Amino acid sequence: MNVQMKKLLKTNKDLGNQYLDFTQLFEKKLKQPTINNDSKKELIEQYRQRNFKHEPQPFYESSEIIVYGSFENSNIMAVQQEGNELNILLNGDTNTNGCTQWFYFGILVKQPQQLTFRILNNRRGKSLLKEYNHIRVYDNNKWNSETTKELFYYRTNINHPFYHSQDSSIANLQQNFPLHTLQFNYNFTQNKSIVYFALTLPYTVSNLYHLVYNSTLKHKVLCSTTLGLPIFKLKTKHKTSEVVIILARQHPSESVGSHICEEMIKFLDSGHQVQNKYRFIIFPMLNPDGVFLGNSRCNFNGVDLNRKWDMPNQNTEPEIYNVVKHIKKYKVAFLLDLHGHSKKLNQFLYGCSTPIKHISDYMRVKQFSRLLQQGSDLFNYFNCSFNVTPDRMSTARVAMWKKFSIANSMTIETSLYGASKRPFEKEEFHLLAQNILNALFQYDEYQTDPRLFDAQEINQAIKLIKKEGIEDKESGSDSDAEQDIIVVRNPRLKVTSRRDSTPLMVKSKPKQQSETPIQQPTLFFKNEQTYSYKKIPSYQMKRKVSRMNSFQSQIIDEPLSAQLPTIYNIPSRQYKGTLDLIQAIQVKSLSRQQ
Repeated sequence: MNVQMKKLLKTNKDLGNQYLDFTQLFEKKLKQPTINNDSKKELIEQYRQRNFKHEPQPFYESSEIIVYGSFENSNIMAVQQEGNELNILLNGDTNTNGCTQWFYFGILVKQPQQLTFRILNNRRGKSLLKEYNHIRVYDNNKWNSETTKELFYYRTNINHPFYHSQDSSIANLQQNFPLHTLQFNYNFTQNKSIVYFALTLPYTVSNLYHLVYNSTLKHKVLCSTTLGLPIFKLKTKHKTSEVVIILARQHPSESVGSHICEEMIKFLDSGHQVQNKYRFIIFPMLNPDGVFLGNSRCNFNGVDLNRKWDMPNQNTEPEIYNVVKHIKKYKVAFLLDLHGHSKKLNQFLYGCSTPIKHISDYMRVKQFSRLLQQGSDLFNYFNCSFNVTPDRMSTARVAMWKKFSIANSMTIETSLYGASKRPFEKEEFHLLAQNILNALFQYDEYQTDPRLFDAQEINQAIKLIKKEGIEDKESGSDSDAEQDIIVVRNPRLKVTSRRDSTPLMVKSKPKQQSETPIQQPTLFFKNEQTYSYKKIPSYQMKRKVSRMNSFQSQIIDEPLSAQLPTIYNIPSRQYKGTLDLIQAIQVKSLSRQQ
C-alpha cells in the first residue's frame, strides 16, 4: 500500500473503526463541502424511538435547494453546490475501507429548475450503468425510472473535463482503488415536496415489518443483529417432509431480492399449490443492519455475509451463524438465495455441479433452471452457471451444498436493471416470483424426459459422463467483492485463520478436505502476522482468494473479548442491543461535559 493511501485511512466514530476519507481525497476538487456528520447517529436515534417513518433531515441548504439525508436506508455523506450542479460523496459501508455503490437521498428545490448531479466515489466498475439510461426517482408520489436525462457513468480521473486541474492524487489512486462518477440531469417541475433519488427501487426495514405482520404465515424472531434488529423467520403451515429454504437480502443494495421475496410470500398467503408439496422456511431479510444504515454490501460489522457461510462467527456475523444452525434441522430439497446483479439483464441462477454418471444426472441438475426458462421470457437460461470454484466456497449456495448435501442449493440472480434495459417494476417481480413457485411445483427429481433439453445439451451430457463433472465458463456471481477493498496481493504471504483457529498455511501440506476458513491479507489491520515460503500449493492459493472476496474490518481480527465494534467506538463491555448503545453514548457525552 502506498504512502498516499495510508494518509487516507482514518478512524472515525461515525464511519467505523477504519474508513477511507473521501473528503480528503477530493479536497482539491470539492472545496469546503458540506458533510452530513450525524447521519448514523440520527438513524440509531430513529431506531431507538421505533420511528421508521420517512422523516429525512436537511443537512445542506442554499437559496436554490435543500438536501436531505439521515433517514432509513439513505446514503449521502457530503455535497458541494456549484450553480446548478451538485457534487456528491457517498458513505462507505460501516467498518469497511471504501465500499460504495448504494445511494439514496432527497432534494427539495425552491423553484422549478434542472440540476446536474455527480456522484463521485462509486466503487462498482463493471456495471450496466454504462449502458443504462436512468435511475430510480420518487416524484409526484410515485417511483419512476423514465425522467433522468443524459446519464453517464465514467471512470473518475483527471483526464475528464471535470478533473482538469493538475491534481494527481486521484489519478495515482486509480491504480489500486478505481473510482467512478455517475452523472445525470433531472428537471424539477414542482417545489412542494421532496424528490428522492436511489440506485434501485428501495425496500426498507419498515417495508419488512409491514410484510411480516400482515402475512398469514407464522413468524418468529430467530435472533437479533448487532444493532438489535430482528432476523425474521416465516414458515408455511403445511407439514410436508421436504423443505424449501428461501434467503433474501444478504447485500443491502440488492433490493430486487426483497421485492421478489415479498411477492413469493404473498403467493403463499393466497394458498399457492406448491405448499402441498413443500414446506417453506423463509428468511426475508438477512442483513437488516446494512439495509437500515444504507450500506451497499456489508453488515454493521463490515462483513460480507455471503462470504461467511462455511464457518460463521457468532460475534461478527450472528445473522448467518444462527441461520446455519437452524437449517441443519430440516430435510432441505431446495435452498434459494435471492440476489441482485449489476452486470447482466433478466433473471438467471447459479447452481452447484454434481458428478455426471448418467444422462439423467445432468438433466436433474439443470432441470429447475429449464423449468424457469419455460415459464417466463424474463428468465435467461443461457446466463446460468453450475460451476463451483474455490473462491465461492464460503457462499451460501456452495457451503450449504457441501455441508448439508443440498443438491438444489442455488443463487437466483435478478438484474438490478431489468430486461432489455427496461427496469423491473412490481408487475415483473410478481411474475418472477410466481414463476419460481410454479417451477418448484413442477420439479420432479426423477424426471428423465429429454424434451426438456435440446440436442446440443444432450450431446454435452454424454461427453461429460466420463469426466464426472459439469463444465461452465463462469464461477457464478456478481460478487466480485475484492474490487471494493484495498488488498495487497502478495503470493508469498502466510494467511492465518481467526485467532481461535489453527493456521491453514503451514510448511507441511495440509489435507485438501480441510474447511478451515482463511483470513484475507490486508496489511493495514493491526496484529497481522505474515511469513514467506518458497512454494505454496495452487489449491491453497485459490482458497486464499476466496477469503479475499469479503469485506473485513479491524474488529474481525480482535479477540472475542474485544469491545463491540460500534460506529461510536465506545469501550468497556458488550452491548446487547441498541438501547444499551444509546445509553452508553449519553453517559459518555455527560462525562465529557463534566
